[in-house]
Amino acid sequence: MELNGNATLGRSQVFPLENYKKGARVWHRHPELVWIAGELEHEVTFATRIVRIRLEDDEIVEYTISSPNQLPFLRNPSILVGKDDLTSLSYLHEPAVLHNLQVRFIEREAIYTYCGIVLVAINPYAECPHLYGEEVIQAFYDLVEFKKCQSIIVSGESGAGKTVSAKFVMKYFASIAGHRDGSAGVEDRVLATNPIMEAIGNAKTIRNDNSSRFGKFIQINFDERFTISGAEMKTYLLEKSRLVFQAPQERNYHIFYQICAARDHQLLSDFSLGPPEAYWYTAQGGESKIPGVDDRADFLETVKALSLLGFDDVKQREVFRILKGILLLGNVDFRSQGDRSSISPMNDMEIEQLCDDYKIDEQELRLWLTVREIRAAGETVRKGLEPREAIRSRDALAKLLYAQLFSWFVDRINDALQEKGKKTLNRRSFIGVLDIYGFETFETNSFEQFCINYANEKLQQHFNQHVFKLEQEEYEREELSWVRIDFYDNQPTIDLIEGRPGLIDYLNEQCKVVNGSDSGWLNQMTTCTALKKNTNLQMPRIKSAKFIVKHFAADVTYTIDGFTEKNKDAVSKQLLELFSLTKFSLLREILGSAVVFEETLPGKMAVKKTVAGQFRDSLRDLMEVLCTTRPHYVRCIKPNDLKERFYFEPKRTIQQLRACGVLETLRISAEGFPTRWSYEEFSRRYRVLYPEGKALWRDKPRMFAEKSCLKCLEEGKYALGKSKIFFRTGQLAIMERIRLETLSASAVRIQSTWRGFVARRKYLLMRRSLLTIQAACRAFLAVRRLHYLQMHRAAITIQTAYRRYVCESRYRKLRCSIVALQAQYRAAKVRAYVEKLRYEKSAIVIQKYWRGYLQRRAGIQPFGRPEREPKIPSQIESRSVNHLQKLNSGLENKIIDLQMKLDVVTAERNRLSPLESQLEKMRVEIAALEAERSEWKIAARKVEELGMEVERLETECDVKEAQKGELETRIHELNCRLDQNKAESSSKINALMDELSTTSQNATTFESDLKRMRTALAAGWYHILKSRRRIIFFKFLLETERRSIVEHEMGLMREQLLQNANLLASPHFSRVGSMRSEQERPPLSLLSADGRSISLSGGSADFDEIALILRQQQMINDLRIRSEQYQRENERLRNVIDASSLIDSVEKRTSLRSFETHKLQELEAAYSRLKSELERLVAEKADGGLENMNVKLLIDRIMEDNDRHREESAELRAMLSSRFER
Repeated sequence: MELNGNATLGRSQVFPLENYKKGARVWHRHPELVWIAGELEHEVTFATRIVRIRLEDDEIVEYTISSPNQLPFLRNPSILVGKDDLTSLSYLHEPAVLHNLQVRFIEREAIYTYCGIVLVAINPYAECPHLYGEEVIQAFYDLVEFKKCQSIIVSGESGAGKTVSAKFVMKYFASIAGHRDGSAGVEDRVLATNPIMEAIGNAKTIRNDNSSRFGKFIQINFDERFTISGAEMKTYLLEKSRLVFQAPQERNYHIFYQICAARDHQLLSDFSLGPPEAYWYTAQGGESKIPGVDDRADFLETVKALSLLGFDDVKQREVFRILKGILLLGNVDFRSQGDRSSISPMNDMEIEQLCDDYKIDEQELRLWLTVREIRAAGETVRKGLEPREAIRSRDALAKLLYAQLFSWFVDRINDALQEKGKKTLNRRSFIGVLDIYGFETFETNSFEQFCINYANEKLQQHFNQHVFKLEQEEYEREELSWVRIDFYDNQPTIDLIEGRPGLIDYLNEQCKVVNGSDSGWLNQMTTCTALKKNTNLQMPRIKSAKFIVKHFAADVTYTIDGFTEKNKDAVSKQLLELFSLTKFSLLREILGSAVVFEETLPGKMAVKKTVAGQFRDSLRDLMEVLCTTRPHYVRCIKPNDLKERFYFEPKRTIQQLRACGVLETLRISAEGFPTRWSYEEFSRRYRVLYPEGKALWRDKPRMFAEKSCLKCLEEGKYALGKSKIFFRTGQLAIMERIRLETLSASAVRIQSTWRGFVARRKYLLMRRSLLTIQAACRAFLAVRRLHYLQMHRAAITIQTAYRRYVCESRYRKLRCSIVALQAQYRAAKVRAYVEKLRYEKSAIVIQKYWRGYLQRRAGIQPFGRPEREPKIPSQIESRSVNHLQKLNSGLENKIIDLQMKLDVVTAERNRLSPLESQLEKMRVEIAALEAERSEWKIAARKVEELGMEVERLETECDVKEAQKGELETRIHELNCRLDQNKAESSSKINALMDELSTTSQNATTFESDLKRMRTALAAGWYHILKSRRRIIFFKFLLETERRSIVEHEMGLMREQLLQNANLLASPHFSRVGSMRSEQERPPLSLLSADGRSISLSGGSADFDEIALILRQQQMINDLRIRSEQYQRENERLRNVIDASSLIDSVEKRTSLRSFETHKLQELEAAYSRLKSELERLVAEKADGGLENMNVKLLIDRIMEDNDRHREESAELRAMLSSRFER
């Protein structure tokens, strides 16, 4: 929509540059939000041409200033945002108005806002608890108080809520001025008109589901007791074209869809109605249903309202029959038949039903729907209509029928609303409610928009004159000098439309001419000299069937197509005559007025008024009625096109504010003194601006206001009235800014004084408390230290006694074990020696007998018996062999006995030897485990001691933290005291030096604590490592002893086996075998313990002796293998024990390390904070001059000491880390 130069409010206002300082709150244009808030990045001067503005979304834009009146709009103070009256704003311009409405609507959900005498009502698209606006309530009380008729003018575009607002007005009057006894009266009938008029006059459009397609003025009459005595309704410009044409997604009037939805109702059951899709007049828009609307339920409500207004069932059924006939008429279609048209055979049923319902001649209807009769020069000629002309004639008839039915309804409703037997106050006590369409502009604007905008021009003129009159009355009442107010006068636009010559005048002329057309009307406008000079009428640069009218809201381009036809509203005379002869009484009644216009008088032609002429006359009557009343204006605003609940679109809203005259109202107010305060309110709020007056603001508020304004404002920017003080635009913002600056300075002064008092009191209280706490803490720490030393000494005594006991027990167990081992070893050694002696003795006996035998045998042969006769050699040989065998068998038996005894002894020894070794090992292991257990108990006690030491260190660290917090508190208090005044700097410096000395002591204490912690940790680790080293050393001794014992036993066994082998291999212990066996048995060899080879000849021992040696050798290998297995098992157990001890030590070291790391991090963080505070303090006090130099040097020295302490703590942490890694 293209707007004229008056669209933007406030551009002519120039404010002082002192308001445009850095940080000033301004408005900036935005493509979507229309206006967006921002702040100036720098001050504006006379030389400034480009201003940088930081918007509320943090975007920085540049704004070009070409002239003083192009400065950015200033924002109102926060106290004024959300005011219920827009004229009370200090800055009256477009962004301020838009923002105030948005805040009230979105944040406070307030749909009503005053704009002077105008009530702005924003459609919330939701149910609200507060239905009645203040304007409605005020209208009734003005009627009672001033005894003057009132009028409420409700306007706005489609979907803005005009109809709902008008219904709320009527509900309010019906509830407050109805019958006191609760009985049904005229107020109920007044409310009953709403569903009826909505059914026959409202329809669904693209913008609104319940759009009123007519204007109405309801006059509610009151009696002497100010109760409703009757009502009267007048309608304006019903949109008849909607009956025959609907745009996509739109509907016809609601009543048609209601009767189709309730076609099974008892009133409609005889009509054989179909669904809305079955009729052309209800199916064009493609929207037969409205979401959330029940047409059948609405029909029942309409029937109920008709019954309440006195329409009986017969009359209602006749009305619905007329409506059904209109639907049937719309289904009549035409086809071309030569130079004329004819009704399609498919519509014969519709024609028959229509004629049957309307009781008219079917043949006549068929004829005059397709034929037109022309009378000229006393002759009558019939001309066939083309299909397009026939459709136009059919639609004109349907529009006439519906318009007459609509007018009949209004007349009958007015008759029903008249209360018989009651008299009003001279018939002049009434309240009128005007519900009329607002300013409209579309892409294609036709005759309807022309009439609607013409009506809004008349209403806007009345509004401007009324506002101007009220402003002048206010100034006169307050005894102010004359204030000239210039307002936009739209009289030239009204003269262009209704004057002579004018647009309506030329349009009526074209309707009277036989061949009048839209193009002829446009030619008249373009050739008229008077219209050419009128600046409010413009023609397009490119010649087309359009013209432009400059309305008060915007420039509107009208398309001339259809203007003359809609203005004539002509119907075929023959069709009117046919319908006038109907036997349907209600149809004849409603067409009575239309037939009268077509009747001719003798010798004269009846002149029928055009639609524009009728509308002009009705507007003139309406203006006369409104001028006799006290008007109240309600401007309905549609906040969004999506019909969402409490959703605000700035673009749509600002267009309507410009179009409905709200901004013009504010502009008229801004020309004078828009801001008005009573003296009491002004004095109460701004008494801080003139403290010299003291109680003047309470005793003489007018004098106080005069002196305050004289002190703060320029002359001419305010005016003192009789009971109020008046301000020009923007002056209240200046007063508010000065007030805030004064309050801010006073608040700072009060805060500084109070903070000083509170800080001093808090410091003294904290000082006393800290001294008490320090004394208690020192006593507690001393007592705890004493207890610790006592516990430490007792623990050392207990540990000494326990260690002595453990060592003695260990020594006794070890001594008993060693004595037992020695006894066993000596016994085994004696037994082995005795066994050896027994074996040697046995061997000597055997050898003795054997040598004796050999000697006797050798001695007998030389001195034997005399020779006998020689025997047979074979006998001799067998005898000697037998003897040797006997001797050998005896020896063998002895050897076997000896060997068996040896085997028994060896087996017993072998059986006992592993058991003894296992027993010894178990004893050694038990002793070792006992020793380790003792060591672990010692280590556990050491860990507990270290834990106690850690707790003590934690406590000391907490104390240090508390001292650090005290130091921070003292530093803060010192800052506060230094900020109070410079005179107390010396005492504060002394306090600071005391605090710094305390800090130095704390640092020294921290250093000593750190050293003590390092010593304790080092001692703890030393004891743990020493214990582990002792455990490993004892394990090594036990393992060495165990290994020496095993090796010693193996050596003894090896020596014994070697002796047995030597014994068996000796030449005295071998037997003489046969030559065959000596030759068959090869020599054998055995290895001694020292590696020497011992040869065994085949003749010295047999295979049993060799097997014995081999078994003994195998036993030696088995013992060696078992010894190695025991060694590996011992090594595995030792590794397990070492691993478990290592894991425990690592866990302990890890926990200690994490604890120390955490404490060091906390100490470093505390040191960093203390350092930053000291640096800030030094920086603040360095500006104090030479008297603070000593303090600065002292603080530097303390900071150097703290840095050195920090380096030492870092070295300690590195040393601990290296210990942990090892």
